Amino acid sequence: MLPLVEFPQIIQHYARWFETVFSADALIQFQRYLSGLIISENKTVDGIDRLFVIESRNQSSLNRLLTASPFSEAALNRQRLALLNSLEETRMKRKGELSVDDTLLTHYGRHFDQITLLRDPVDRRSTWARNSVNLH
Repeated sequence: MLPLVEFPQIIQHYARWFETVFSADALIQFQRYLSGLIISENKTVDGIDRLFVIESRNQSSLNRLLTASPFSEAALNRQRLALLNSLEETRMKRKGELSVDDTLLTHYGRHFDQITLLRDPVDRRSTWARNSVNLH
């Protein structure tokens, strides 16, 4: 995995939507977290932290954002929905649509709640993972 020397363009483009939710430092951590979720194969806090050459910080800073940061989850969700409604492709429709996303969440270890050995159809192998189903 190549290290990141800047945030991906999509993260840079949409970060402004969340400036009112986070402090300046927390916004950087939020961008690091989202970048890691998109790019990193190892989606743990430590795995995400290891990606970055820029904004080099201790992994505990990202961990604090996720566990002890005072940002409002309700405000984050409102901004997320405002962002989605600002784009024609993701705007709420009058007739309604059902979107189902069946996601395999691979884990590196066996000591996690609710993981099992699942078949990964992309890699054509079995992996320890959770199967998350999201509906919108």
